[in-house]
Amino acid sequence: MFNSEMTGNPHLIDDVPYKTEDNVYQMVVEIPAGTNEKWQTDPVTGAFYHDQINGTLRIINFLPYPFNYGIIPQTILTKEKGGDGDPTDVITLAPAQARGNISSIRIIGAICFSERGETDTKIVAILPGGPFQDIHDISELLMRYPGAVEIIRLWFEGYKGPGSFLFQGYANKKEATELVEETHMDWLALQVKRSAE
Repeated sequence: MFNSEMTGNPHLIDDVPYKTEDNVYQMVVEIPAGTNEKWQTDPVTGAFYHDQINGTLRIINFLPYPFNYGIIPQTILTKEKGGDGDPTDVITLAPAQARGNISSIRIIGAICFSERGETDTKIVAILPGGPFQDIHDISELLMRYPGAVEIIRLWFEGYKGPGSFLFQGYANKKEATELVEETHMDWLALQVKRSAE
């Protein structure tokens, strides 16, 4: 597990490249598939923390995460554009990966929700060599494995209780990739602003 304060590891949002030199996108795994503890990356320290509600460690009181959940580093969904001010969320349809793993991913699309008036888009990606490696767009996933997409949608719609997450539709690979690039540019703009303060 990474912890930038304790071990000198990089800030998991600001120091980990969102893409490799070979133009391959990356994700930081926060929550492995099959688990139900809600971990997040602190935007200030860049370290993991176990989220809390009213002083109690947060456990998702629902089915465990059916996918690996994390963030794309060096991105931000700004509040000015209707986001939550956090890095772009990403899920991978793959066997469980350890918390803190930095994985190369291939974006195939996104599933779009709103929560309390905020846009909450989840990038959907696959791992090269994983079970869906022959899928290149979410439309292919919908055609060939519709149950996989339905599991994702129903899980998000259910894990906080009915009505918390409202499904807004899907975005294809091009649209999802454009969103990641836009949120990276917004992150860069934030770095410039911070350095000028």
